[in-house]
Amino acid sequence: MDRKTQYPVRNSLFVFSSFALVGGFLEAYTYLLHGGVFCNAQTGNLVLLFLNLLSGQYFNAGRYLFSILAYCAGILISALLPVLLKGKHPHFIIAAVEILSLIAISFIPLSASDWYTYVSVAFLCALQYNTFTECHDITLATTFCTNNIRQTILFLQSGIREKNRSKLRKSGKYALVIFFFALGVVLGGVASKYLNNFSAIVGAAILLPAFFRLAIDEFHRPPLASHAFSDSNNSNPPQPSAAHKDDSEDDPEEELH
Repeated sequence: MDRKTQYPVRNSLFVFSSFALVGGFLEAYTYLLHGGVFCNAQTGNLVLLFLNLLSGQYFNAGRYLFSILAYCAGILISALLPVLLKGKHPHFIIAAVEILSLIAISFIPLSASDWYTYVSVAFLCALQYNTFTECHDITLATTFCTNNIRQTILFLQSGIREKNRSKLRKSGKYALVIFFFALGVVLGGVASKYLNNFSAIVGAAILLPAFFRLAIDEFHRPPLASHAFSDSNNSNPPQPSAAHKDDSEDDPEEELH
């Protein structure tokens, strides 16, 4: 991989770090203020759904079910949007939708049902997860860290063992996104404590710099570049075998001597 390769802004570390920051923020926000539901990923919600069904707590099970359904809807919409838009500016539009939605969510009264918030956030996180998948030369997630942690360790150990700078750089990119996700959790915890539901505005503010950079890039990019999203979005988001796939792409000249 040529280290001088120029990537679109939508594939930049800045944009992915910004979305990872808001991803961690929303995880803390919904858990602390809206019923203890994790909206960024659905594994925990799936477990809690069936545990509540098993114990006869059908009302509690409902909150997890709706979060899962909203997440499924978000994945479906994110897959259809590039087709409907014919590949034109999907990243920019998703960022705009997320910012406007977070501002709207902040004005939902705390006295209202948590349903409105955790369903909305689950939907937004699904849009974000399935839209922002390719960062530079790696595939990663901005709404949870399981595969990111795995890839950090795999690329680190193989990079050290093979003395390969390319793999070490990839490990560093995964680690950076994890750091910003964790920082977002801290910001979400602090904002939730002092701003309550209005803290969602902080999440929107986090995305504004990335949104403006996306806007500039999306509307000044050569037309052919717009097809890159459609190609990348047809592939599955973060796959467990990504480390091995990327290994084959390493340039031998990147090895340390």
